[in-house]
Amino acid sequence: MSNESFVFTSPLGPLMNEYLCVKRHQNVGIRSILTVFYELDKMPSVQRMQDVAITQDIYLKWLENVGICSERTRYAKILILRQFSQFMCHMGYASYIPSLPKRPKTSYIPHVYSEQEVKSLFNAIDNTLLQCRHNTTCLIGLPVIFRFLYYCGARVGEVLAIRNSDVNISEGFITLTKTKNRKHRLIPLNEQMKEVLCTYMHYRDKMPLDSSAEPDSYLFVNHRGEKISHAAVYKRFREILKVCGITHAGHGEGPRVHDLRHTFAVHSVYHMVKSGMDIYTAWPIISTLLGHHDIYSTEHYIRLALEIYPALYQAGGDKLATIFPDI
Repeated sequence: MSNESFVFTSPLGPLMNEYLCVKRHQNVGIRSILTVFYELDKMPSVQRMQDVAITQDIYLKWLENVGICSERTRYAKILILRQFSQFMCHMGYASYIPSLPKRPKTSYIPHVYSEQEVKSLFNAIDNTLLQCRHNTTCLIGLPVIFRFLYYCGARVGEVLAIRNSDVNISEGFITLTKTKNRKHRLIPLNEQMKEVLCTYMHYRDKMPLDSSAEPDSYLFVNHRGEKISHAAVYKRFREILKVCGITHAGHGEGPRVHDLRHTFAVHSVYHMVKSGMDIYTAWPIISTLLGHHDIYSTEHYIRLALEIYPALYQAGGDKLATIFPDI
């Protein structure tokens, strides 16, 4: 993968491939970068350029053609082009570096599933029957995937990227290698989660697949032995929400499967503090499990837990009043 070249037809093509090579060596995902590069590469003004440089006129024309997208998507695209322009300048090419617009704030309010909703979700998941026979079904893996998402607050992409070699049942942990901050994260397994995983792998390996148990194979696969897709997880979760009578507000509005991560964090804070654990002890534990860079990134979940469970404020005593005086 690191030596792969992509086909660009403009004079910027060689620099684009060089930049992609750098990003791959940094273990950075390149899908979004490719989208911007293909948009830029096909522009007539870029195809005809005499001097290899992104001018202000080229940038403004590209921005006009970005199309209808959310503010967050537009911001992300501008950031990608800005970083590429900075790379070009570093390589000795005069290139316009656009200023970044104000970072848009998300209007989405996380949905924290109640404990009753969580029970309903898993009951519906466990009682799902195969509606039609096709070899791309991933019905056997989804109950475990959804449990793992709620069990440790991992992101969907992190879970789907787990390979068999990342699973250590005997030592009681799973290593997440494809994480958002590109740092490996250890997830401890309790006895119940070990049993769930072992049961899944037992039946998975009974399927007529050549390499499902190989160390480099993905842990969660469909009936063809292929990695389960994000789309399959999202589609099935929407169906489960409908079965449970949990209203979905539409694309980007939720509730979402990612809200299982929010729910894990809030429920964990609740149970830790209610069991008598000091908030200063619980906070870094939650932060580590979520894979945050620092404990300040986890503050939102602490506040959310206090809003949903006001009784925690009394359980936390004066220390919570010191940390969050405005609640």
